[in-house]
Amino acid sequence: MASARGRRRLAIVGAGASGVAAFVAAVRYGVAESIDLIDPVGIGAGVAFSAKHDALLCNTSAETMSIVDDEPDDFLAYLRASGVAATKDTFAPRAYVSRYLTARYEQFAASAREAGIEHRLVKAAAVRIERSGTAKDYRIVLSDRSVVDATDVLVCIGHGAPQAPPEVEPHLGAPLLFESLYPEQRVLEALKPRSRVLVLGSRLSAVDSALLLCEAGHTVEMASPSGRLPAVRTATPRACPVDVDTQAFARVDLSSPVFAWRLLRIIARAAQAVGSRPLREQIERTREPIERMQREAELARRGVTDWQRILVGYMDAAEARLRDEPLALQRRALAECSRVVGRYLFACPVQNAEKLLGYASQGRLTVRAGTPARLHPGSRWTVAWRDGTNDDFDAVVCATGFGNPPLAATANAVIVGDAAQGSGPLQVAPDLRVRFDRATKPERIWTLGLASQAGAPIVNAVYQAVRQAHDICRAWHTDDMTCQSQRSVVEELE
Repeated sequence: MASARGRRRLAIVGAGASGVAAFVAAVRYGVAESIDLIDPVGIGAGVAFSAKHDALLCNTSAETMSIVDDEPDDFLAYLRASGVAATKDTFAPRAYVSRYLTARYEQFAASAREAGIEHRLVKAAAVRIERSGTAKDYRIVLSDRSVVDATDVLVCIGHGAPQAPPEVEPHLGAPLLFESLYPEQRVLEALKPRSRVLVLGSRLSAVDSALLLCEAGHTVEMASPSGRLPAVRTATPRACPVDVDTQAFARVDLSSPVFAWRLLRIIARAAQAVGSRPLREQIERTREPIERMQREAELARRGVTDWQRILVGYMDAAEARLRDEPLALQRRALAECSRVVGRYLFACPVQNAEKLLGYASQGRLTVRAGTPARLHPGSRWTVAWRDGTNDDFDAVVCATGFGNPPLAATANAVIVGDAAQGSGPLQVAPDLRVRFDRATKPERIWTLGLASQAGAPIVNAVYQAVRQAHDICRAWHTDDMTCQSQRSVVEELE
């Protein structure tokens, strides 16, 4: 670990995977004389990894879950030390990630004490990050009305509130209608045995919901506009086995009406280069969702899904290509990417697919392409579908995703949480630094992980946030060493 040379008073807002990764990097590089880690629920206790049921797995494998950037097998080592017979390709239960974050936090908190770095875990929510009396310092106003002072701030909060479909919003708060699966125990305890449950959504959150509900003995219908389930994979390797064609990405015109086709050609060439198998032999195009998942699970078990081996490398290349483009063009390109390869970027572990297929074969899981026109509460929920049919369910679970991190800005402050809805958008540069309106220089406020979406267009995996934290702290350490060297030269000359 680097010695503590930095004179920073660092505040890290958020103690999930991104926040703990930032804390680890700051301690390892010794870039602060004090570190305040701010989170209302503590270490690793947010929605993403606080699930307690082993049926809820990480959607990326162990190789991408380390929070120590230059030790990619750190999470794998933790799993094995915990008695889990894991490999790099293991999709671990999410509860292990929460425990891992706590273990590494405690380890590096001890390292901070040994290095003379002051540290506090502040259990409160940040509400506002504003300039203090001097241009170099910030005040972080907390939900309990206390204040944390800092010279530098890393914003590491996760996603926002669950997003309910418009047809559901009038009924939020009603019995047996849940805005999300989490906390999952609340949902399970509210249901009567062998309930019939409508899960709105068919992507990863909906897969988690269906798995948990079917495992508990309920019958589930999943419904979404497309009715498409995620693709199936056996791992998410971090290293790309073929060279990423960055020149092809550089040449592609993001505004072209055939952008999606050209993107698919780039990916198809790379996927074929891995094992000399055309992409058409690695994927399944059947429209019926259960049959498609069945065939894709078979492809995964046979080890012919070479596309999964290039995803991380090409996702990083796409992020680098988009980073400096105007926000509107980024969003258009991301929408096209999602349309073409979204099922594969957000594929589910083969273990989850096999469980779903088992429930489907028992008649306990069905998938519908369609959305409700109206919901009517009563002794059961009556759902009026847009095709004119009606159906009854004992409960409704929304699995339609979460909002963006609740961040906004005023002329001299970052607003965090509910108040962000009434403020202007947060401006984040490609170097992840925040800039206030009309400010001549960027602030000493950085965003990491999901919070950095305005500056880093594709950030949806732990390893990406870990890399961001590492790069920022390494740059600080280099600056500190340069300044110290310059001071030494001046002292010698004097």
